[in-house]
Amino acid sequence: MPPTRTPTTISVVQSSEGGDRFALKPSLQFILDSDLPFPTNQTLAVNTSNTYQAILGFGGAFTEAASYTYHTMGQAAQEELIEAYFGQNGLGYSLGRVHMGSCDFCLETYSEANSKDDWNLVNFTIARDKLYIIPMVRAAMAKSSIPLNLYLTPWSPPGWMKSNGQMNTSLKPGLIQSTQVFQAWALHFSKFISAYKNEGISFWGLTVQNEPEAAQQFESCVYNPEQERDFLKNFLGPRIKQDHPDIKIMIYDHNKDHIVTWVSTILSDPVAAPFVSGVAFHWYSGFQFENLAAAHALAPDRFFLATEACNCPVSLGTWTNGERYGTDIMGDLNNWAVGWVDWNMILNPLGQPNHLNQSCDAPILADAKTQKITYNPAYYYMGHFSKFLPRGSVRINSLCPTQLTCTAFRTPKDQIIVIVQNINDVAVTFKLQHASTTSSSSPSSPSPSIYAAKAIVDPHAIISFAYQDF
Repeated sequence: MPPTRTPTTISVVQSSEGGDRFALKPSLQFILDSDLPFPTNQTLAVNTSNTYQAILGFGGAFTEAASYTYHTMGQAAQEELIEAYFGQNGLGYSLGRVHMGSCDFCLETYSEANSKDDWNLVNFTIARDKLYIIPMVRAAMAKSSIPLNLYLTPWSPPGWMKSNGQMNTSLKPGLIQSTQVFQAWALHFSKFISAYKNEGISFWGLTVQNEPEAAQQFESCVYNPEQERDFLKNFLGPRIKQDHPDIKIMIYDHNKDHIVTWVSTILSDPVAAPFVSGVAFHWYSGFQFENLAAAHALAPDRFFLATEACNCPVSLGTWTNGERYGTDIMGDLNNWAVGWVDWNMILNPLGQPNHLNQSCDAPILADAKTQKITYNPAYYYMGHFSKFLPRGSVRINSLCPTQLTCTAFRTPKDQIIVIVQNINDVAVTFKLQHASTTSSSSPSSPSPSIYAAKAIVDPHAIISFAYQDF
């Protein structure tokens, strides 16, 4: 059966090490596949009949470091920064991460509950957040054309709740093992959500603990899977269900190396499992996409969200840093991730501030002295996903040429988006092949109802192809 609509032209947007930055390239036109012979290993085959997960969004973290750096810039620069991430001409971010209490990328260590043995948290305050974080979140909300899905993450409870007596680093387990402490810490989450709501900011979700396996030099709180499970099912889950029933709770929030163990341990528990909406993960142990696929197979009814990634130390203009983003985002999406959230959105040219004087890169670096804003390669790689895959886009089947990595989606407006990355030193020519929704055939057995176009991607480049489904 032939397609019911005439194939449309294909728009082509490329960023490359050679100098392209969201550059609009000459458009392509579909022709009959039979008129464009290409080897199978040089064919990118898209088939809309197989669908997978829907996109939740892309975003970054409103760290104190990012928001402080934002506030060191003048009004014009601040407007540029917010537009760059949240505007319709920018990346169109729809997700944001907020740390509850301090993290390493803060000016100093701090807590919202400093009064020891304040079990009812009567002295709880988010005064610190009102200095830098909340104003930047408000600016982002005002600029965004869609609601921002914000989620909170703790790095450490107040020191008086911890077994080592301080927020930095952690013993095993990190929390003092007492019902009184567990109840107070669960209440802390609820009060934080309520306090932000009083400022006009609603959270969409939370993660139980940032990197629960790691006792870092900075704010940390170690759990093993059983300890997080028990805190969730006995204290945090019931408290959030009672006080904030719409909040989505995500477990884990650490690297992909152990994601299967954590998913299996927590979601196999019949009491803990109903409290869990999704699984959060990081990239620092490697790409390990097979682990993500295995974890999804254990919990196909939960969403999987990449919640943190960055390159360290700061490295101005290093293209391979952007390529690392592209490779990880592409692989995560092809293995059931519903989105991808970067770490610090903005840092100064030293990759700071950081209260341990450590340095990491960010997609945007902003210099308070010169008021110069620098866009790193990671910014453009993020944009080739976030600008083209709005919330609700659904992944479709794509088979990629051996020299490239790729993924494909259908947007809510029935636009087909195909994202292709080339990390090689030479350009790659390939056939972009589309099997129509109304076609009964498949890319593996070409017929007159399948269309194709000849495409090329430059060395060390990423392309977003866009065309209307037909």
